[in-house]
Amino acid sequence: MNAAVIPHRIVIVGGGAGGIELATRLGRTVGRGRQAEVILVDASPTHIWKPLLHEVATGALNSGEDEVNYFAHAWRNGYRFEYGFMTGLDRAARSVHLAEVRDDEGTVMSAARELAYDTLVIAVGAVANDFGTPGVAEHCMFLNNPQDAEKLRKRILALTFAASAHASTVPLRIAIIGAGPTGVELSAEIHHTICEMHHYGANFTPDRLEITLIEAGERILAAAPSTLADYATAELEKRGIQVFTHRRVEAVEPGVVMLADGTQLAIDIAVWAAGVKASPWLAELGLEVNRGNQIKVTTTLQTLTDPAIFAIGDCSEAPDGEGGRPLAATAQVAHQEAEWLAGALADKLAGREVVPFVFKPQGIMVSLGKHTAVGSLAAIVGPKRNYYVEGRGAKLIYASLYRIHQAAVHGWPLTILLWMGDKLRRVARPAIKLH
Repeated sequence: MNAAVIPHRIVIVGGGAGGIELATRLGRTVGRGRQAEVILVDASPTHIWKPLLHEVATGALNSGEDEVNYFAHAWRNGYRFEYGFMTGLDRAARSVHLAEVRDDEGTVMSAARELAYDTLVIAVGAVANDFGTPGVAEHCMFLNNPQDAEKLRKRILALTFAASAHASTVPLRIAIIGAGPTGVELSAEIHHTICEMHHYGANFTPDRLEITLIEAGERILAAAPSTLADYATAELEKRGIQVFTHRRVEAVEPGVVMLADGTQLAIDIAVWAAGVKASPWLAELGLEVNRGNQIKVTTTLQTLTDPAIFAIGDCSEAPDGEGGRPLAATAQVAHQEAEWLAGALADKLAGREVVPFVFKPQGIMVSLGKHTAVGSLAAIVGPKRNYYVEGRGAKLIYASLYRIHQAAVHGWPLTILLWMGDKLRRVARPAIKLH
């Protein structure tokens, strides 16, 4: 009797947009076909698409309705899920170290262990980058994960109802630091949500809401064409949101944001959305990283140090073509890398040649609240020109980006059913989560 053939083991660490899409594609192909064992590792039992967090933070989206349970999803899609947080790497033994996982009461849910691999893919995303600004870590709120979003939602809700119980002159002051897509979307969503809350019992009028969006650069949405940034600025200011550009934050103290020009802004909430960096522990793995702790990879997304280890998404520095500039840390880059790598690893297992990864820019889309968005769609007219969209049409395109992610995770038939269920839920329940 022949000994059982041990399949090639592919371990993917990180279940964000890139990680879960890669695990899903591989699970449905080489996993179900028994060419490889596919394992996804994450320190959370559920996944939610990160660009939705600004809606979770305002209560416009119930995270429980859009979360994906990794255990159930893995069972349905041909891969295995391991609950744990990667803390180290033994390249000689080809294994990753996973820390134990405890619940809120301290009970051990998953013990510390070693997990062997033949191919390792690191897709752990990024964390907030405060650039060493004094007081940010202690006095700002963040929007890196569902826990951050839920904490921010509760804080906004508490302060709004507290303000509604006081004299009509007491304002609610919110500063959002960083005017990239996250900061712009969050400021617009907070404004819309709070202005709607009087329908649900809050005695709070929009004129008492003071939102300030602070950007150190010359304009908001630095990665977008200037015409789109101008449109977004005008839309925000039309709603009474104060937009500061060329204004660097020097420090944050309790109740105060201090700007480099000497301005001091009194605030009730400060949210830091000024940038991201890769987690510091990535620099301790023995892999080559850049100054932001991102793992450097080749045009085949393999690390410079070890060809058996790949890195995708925000935690990696991938070149835009041989010798090209590093690709931006965006969801569309992670999506394309996951799609390409799924095919490349399948080709590699089958002994076929692997061609380099080529990023195809799709433009940029930014939500400006419930009914409007702004964006440029490079994919429609080619990479050298942009097709600009704004308003309700742009909002429909923006919403479709999430459906594309859902389709990669669930397939189109289930995505359509989920979309229909979402429409029914929005009719049946309030637009804002108030508990």
